[in-house]
Amino acid sequence: MNIIPAPRVTVTEVTAPSPLVQPAVVQPALVQPAVVQPALVEPAVFQPALVQPAAVQPVVQSTVVISPMQVVTAIPDYLGYSIFTMLCCCLPLGIAATVFSCHTRDANLSGQQELARSSSRVAFILNNVALGLGLAIITLGIILMFTIRA
Repeated sequence: MNIIPAPRVTVTEVTAPSPLVQPAVVQPALVQPAVVQPALVEPAVFQPALVQPAAVQPVVQSTVVISPMQVVTAIPDYLGYSIFTMLCCCLPLGIAATVFSCHTRDANLSGQQELARSSSRVAFILNNVALGLGLAIITLGIILMFTIRA
C-alpha cells in the first residue's frame, strides 16, 4: 500500500457585526497521511459510432450455368521428338516435324480434335523418316570412313 501525505487547508469566514467586511482567515488544518487504495478499473467498452448509410446501390446477381463437357484427351504433339530429330538427325525434316508439332499443340488448345490428330500423325511420320534417314547417313558415313582408310 502506498501512503501519500496530503495537506489539507480549511477556509473559515469570520463575520463581524460591523458594516465593514473582514477578510477571510485561512487556518491550516492538521495534516494526516492519506491511504490510497487501488481503485477498481473497469475495462473500456467499445461503442461504435453511428454512421449514416450511404445511398443504397442495387445488387446485381449473375447466374452461372455449368454444363457437363466431354472429357477430352490431348493428342500427343511429339514436340520433343521433333526437336531431337531437327538437331541430331535431319535438319529439314526436323523443321517440318516441329512445325506440325506446333500445329498439333494449337489444335489441342482450341479443341479441334480432328485437326490435332492429323497434324500429330504427320509430325510422327516426319520424325520417323528423319530419324531413319539420319541413322542411315551416320551409319553410311562410319562405314565409308573405315573402308576408305583401309
